[in-house]
Amino acid sequence: MIDGTWVQIKRGSKDVLGWIEKNQSFQCKDTHYQTYYFYTIEPNRSKEPILIYAKDIQSVGESLLDEDYHCLQLLALHFNDRKWFEELGIIVKTLR
Repeated sequence: MIDGTWVQIKRGSKDVLGWIEKNQSFQCKDTHYQTYYFYTIEPNRSKEPILIYAKDIQSVGESLLDEDYHCLQLLALHFNDRKWFEELGIIVKTLR
């Protein structure tokens, strides 16, 4: 898994949304037991990352709405970033 990937983990009966960062100080031959730091912005959760196993991670589908891409394009225009603006346009075209 790539650092920054959005994932879900189970905590009790609730799914918690967040992102991961690989624990560089621990390398395991069995990938199910590789550890990651899990970060979330949910207000009722700790602001500190927690250590989790890869086997406990559930992937989250990547899906943005058209309006989200439009907002990103407006941000690219604001920063005069033509390349980013064009890349976003290509992504939107391929999704349709």
